[in-house]
Amino acid sequence: MKRVTGILAFFALTAAIFTGCQSKKDIEIDINTLADDLKSSITFADTLDEQSNAAFSSVYSIDEADIVTKKIYIGSGATAEEIAVFEAKDEAAAGRIRDAVDTHIADNLKSFEDYNPDELHKLSDPVIVESGKYVILCVSDDNETARKTIDKYKN
Repeated sequence: MKRVTGILAFFALTAAIFTGCQSKKDIEIDINTLADDLKSSITFADTLDEQSNAAFSSVYSIDEADIVTKKIYIGSGATAEEIAVFEAKDEAAAGRIRDAVDTHIADNLKSFEDYNPDELHKLSDPVIVESGKYVILCVSDDNETARKTIDKYKN
């Protein structure tokens, strides 16, 4: 009887582990809704405007073939505030997008050192989430709200 119970417990645990892994890969996020929710739920010092494809290319070095869809809000340039939500074609592409986002933040850190040092605290601790084939960036003064908002879409 102990052996049967042990075997059943093993299979139950294995099923739980695989179910947990499966749900993370199958996550579906409406990136437009998430980006808009971040914009409306966080108080930004700057006015954020949606970026065109031409502006996107000048800001990020990402191969368009890696992106299924994206929505990006950037401020006037007086602040470092920004929202960028990407859906990649797959998890490998999401990794490359994440690398480009990290490079973008590093470049902005250098730019704002002399231009507007008061913004460095935002760039030193941005909210960057990579989940499955999604990459989410939020640069603001309210990381707690940004994380809570993003978490609503990951579940």
